[in-house]
Amino acid sequence: MPSRLPQAALAALAGPLLAGGAAKVLTPAERLAWPYRSAALRAPHGPRLAGGAELGAAAALVLLPGRAAPATALLTYGALTAVAQSLRGQRCACFGAARLATVGRSHVGANALAATAAAVLTTTDLPARPRLRGVVAVTAAAVTATAVLIADRRQATAEAAAERAVAHSTEPVGGVQLYVSDNCPACRALKQLLGTMEPVRRARVETTVVSSGGELPPEMADMSVPCATAVDAAGLPVRAPVSGIGAVKALIDTITISGPEPAHAA
Repeated sequence: MPSRLPQAALAALAGPLLAGGAAKVLTPAERLAWPYRSAALRAPHGPRLAGGAELGAAAALVLLPGRAAPATALLTYGALTAVAQSLRGQRCACFGAARLATVGRSHVGANALAATAAAVLTTTDLPARPRLRGVVAVTAAAVTATAVLIADRRQATAEAAAERAVAHSTEPVGGVQLYVSDNCPACRALKQLLGTMEPVRRARVETTVVSSGGELPPEMADMSVPCATAVDAAGLPVRAPVSGIGAVKALIDTITISGPEPAHAA
């Protein structure tokens, strides 16, 4: 039928909403890098509210007839574009606890592209086809979840490789410049690990709390927190920066604690 392609395109827009909404609702709030701290939007209520809204929008895209469904998609993805723009540089909690890249141009662009597709579909009066839309939406959600899982595995592999590289490096480390954020579960876990270390080692970790990627050094701009770089006794970088709790912890463990305190120590 002539309307099959627009129907499928509309339903495909429901897939990421279905995957992202389910991830936010099902993931324990303490595992989410949730950026909002206001009373209405902070965890655990904020992720549930956002996830429920995405699931509701996905259902509307599957069930509503006429121009109502694409209009809902346009509003939803327009809002997500604005949210992604406001959160650029922060850790992405789009799909639960998955270790994804920080929110950046790709997130903004993907949501803007979806909003544009929805705007085009509003010019077509689509009859209700819940069965067709449902099948396509579930398929799109499965594809989205698979892509997220692959990205998460790749990030985990990269962090493990960085941890091994740190463990095998022989470059002397006088201290570590550490970057964390308040909404990062891994950062909170790392803080607890630091609390168990000997005071002389903790004294050589200079911690900076950031709220966006723009506050990170240029060489770390594309990294997720926690991230860190090793420095010598004069505060000059001596190794490539690393990110991820395992790699950062391994880097801190390599600090040489004999000798004078480094000039930058906090």
